Amino acid sequence: MKKKIIRISSLIGIVLFVLLVWKIGPDQIWDNIKKITWHNFVILFFLRLFYWMLRTYCWDVILKGYGHRATFLHLFVCRMSSHAVSHLTPSAAVGGEAARIFMLNSSSKKITLASVIVDKTMELLALIALAIVGVGVAVTRISLPVKYQVFLISFVVGGTLLLFLILSKQKQGFIGWIVKLLGKIKIKFKAVERNREKIEETDKYISEFYRNQRKRFWQVFFLYSMLVLVWTMEIHLTLLFIGASNISILDSFVIVTLGSISFSFPIVPASIGIYEATYVGIFALLRLGTDMGLTLVLIRRVIALLWAGVGVLGMIIVNQDRQKKREDL
Repeated sequence: MKKKIIRISSLIGIVLFVLLVWKIGPDQIWDNIKKITWHNFVILFFLRLFYWMLRTYCWDVILKGYGHRATFLHLFVCRMSSHAVSHLTPSAAVGGEAARIFMLNSSSKKITLASVIVDKTMELLALIALAIVGVGVAVTRISLPVKYQVFLISFVVGGTLLLFLILSKQKQGFIGWIVKLLGKIKIKFKAVERNREKIEETDKYISEFYRNQRKRFWQVFFLYSMLVLVWTMEIHLTLLFIGASNISILDSFVIVTLGSISFSFPIVPASIGIYEATYVGIFALLRLGTDMGLTLVLIRRVIALLWAGVGVLGMIIVNQDRQKKREDL
């Protein structure tokens, strides 16, 4: 059933993508893409490198709060492997974070799991905080129909409430809460029952971070907030490179914060079709030209695929290294 849902959603996404390209016009999109020089592309590629390095550093700060030490290069490879799995499979964030846990050389998988859950929560917390600002800017600066204003405000309010619920449960026992919640709807896993003690221990590690690492909590929150601004700069420069001279940095900020909605559909690989439709809709609302919105997404997809390739290469190297160590033993 799950595979059927994934196939159907993926097909819908691909059809939506093709329709958008056909509707807007491939010739117009190609004319925009041709404005990107190799020099421009290299700038965007290395801006994304800075983005991934900053995300890696955030995770490193959390891991150090648990007393875990690892080289930055190893953490970076784990991060890029996570991106590769998230971008190339329909498992999205779930599969990507699982890959990150598997890739990290650690004596305690419970600490690794706890660090990944905390890291992802902090990332979402910063994104929602800035999304609230972005929605505020959109509602006050753009003459949106009332139904769109209601949708945007409702989405942010709902996301905020959900995130703070998750945050409060992490302080009390997040994984145990998820298990109980699934049990109430008659979903049980034998592996969970066998590892209940390990789950409780992992929950303790998660709650300990919030109780004992408040300085690191605010440090990571600040860094993830800066990450959104780096993302905004990427968007802004890309649009300038393809000829969107009427774009303001505030417009780019709104595009980033509202565009994050497109990643709420984890069963579609790389949010194909959904990502494009979201950005085209935002550009239509901002009156910046739907062709610019779709061109922007296509350029970002190329860069994301290149970095996914780096992640795949990292996985291959790490797996070969582990296999060699096993053979030496």
